Formats: sequence, structure tokens, C-alpha cells
Amino acid sequence: MKVASEVSEKKPIVAIKSGSSKRGQKAASSHTGALAGSYQVYMAAFKQSGVIATHSLREAFQIGELLASEDYPKGNRAAVITNAGGFAVLSTDYAEKYGVEIVDLSKKLMDELNSFLTPEWSHENPMDIVGDAGADRYARVFDVMIRNQDKWDITFVIAVPSGVLDSRHLAQEIVRFSNHTHKMIVGCLLGGNSMKSGVHILRKASIPNFAELEEAFDAVGKALSLR
Repeated sequence: MKVASEVSEKKPIVAIKSGSSKRGQKAASSHTGALAGSYQVYMAAFKQSGVIATHSLREAFQIGELLASEDYPKGNRAAVITNAGGFAVLSTDYAEKYGVEIVDLSKKLMDELNSFLTPEWSHENPMDIVGDAGADRYARVFDVMIRNQDKWDITFVIAVPSGVLDSRHLAQEIVRFSNHTHKMIVGCLLGGNSMKSGVHILRKASIPNFAELEEAFDAVGKALSLR
């Protein structure tokens, strides 16, 4: 687990800016007069001064939680570990959309993964470790990633409910993973109440978790834009 003050002295500022539409700008002008200003001018000023612009309270809190626990990512090289092939595909789409690089796996890393993963795993990044993956299989992948920290900057851990996956056990392994890295770990325990106990563990350990996959990539992309 990383706390922002331990990793970097740079303090993130997250702002909510309304008035992106023409009608919104008109409403803002009538409400606050000249103080509202041009939306484009605000965006340029935010970017120059390192302010992350958001458009909702939910997004602001999500990015704040991410940066408060993980700080700014050191680079955009990302790994994705998941037990759901569909979300592996979506991850590649969202990564491209938000400026996150899904890195190729090195031969050394591939050899390590092949030594214990089932033959059906994706054999590429995103790492789809198949729907029968339990927390122990995730944990072994985490160990490989810990030993190869020079190959990545961000890891998205995505999980959906299954008959063999204990969300509490998985969350505990994600906490262990985070404690043994100096990189950004992003949880995506998807499935609502069925993942509630695991999400609680992540929050208690100050590890961000996103209930929607796209929101995770969006938040990381915004953090990357101000590196």
C-alpha cells in the first residue's frame, strides 16, 4: 500500500468544472457573471497548473481516492489480470481510449506464468487467467508481477463473481500485492453485493476499487495526463 505523502511531495488538486456545453456556459454566466469565464480557458489553465478537471462529484471522489492512496503513476505501462475474457477485451478498448499502454509480456514473464497457469489462459496481456481462477491463482500471478516490477507501472486487478472465488481472500492478496510494490494497483471487483466483503477490505487498506471498469481507466488516464 502506498500513501501519497510517502511517494511524492506533489499534491494533486481535483476540480469540478461545469459549463462544457453552450447551454451550460450560458447558465453559468447568468449565475456567476464574469466569474464563470470560458470553459476552454479554464481547461487550459487547469492543464498548465496540474489541476485534474472532472465533471461530477462521483468522478472527483474516485480520482481523489486513487491519488490519495496510489499517487501519480510513474508511467503508463499497464498490466491487466482478470478471470473474465470479456472484461479483458474491454480493458484493451478503454486503455486505448484513455491513454494507458497495455504492455507486451516479456519471455521471462511468460515462461513464469506458463509454469503454473492452465493452458487455456490468454498467453498475453491482458492476462485472462480463466473463469475457474480462485484467489490462490491470482496470488501466484501477483508474485510473478512483484518479481518483474521493472516491466510495468500500473496493474488493474479485475474480478467477477464465480463459484470458486472468495472476494475476501482475493482482496487480502491484492493488499499483499500492493504492499510489495511501489507501483499503482487498481482494484476492479465487479459484481455489486457479491463482492462487498472484498471491497471493504480494499477500502480499509486504502486501495482504490472501481465498480465500473471504464471509470477505472478514465481515472488512471486523467492521472497520467498530468505526470
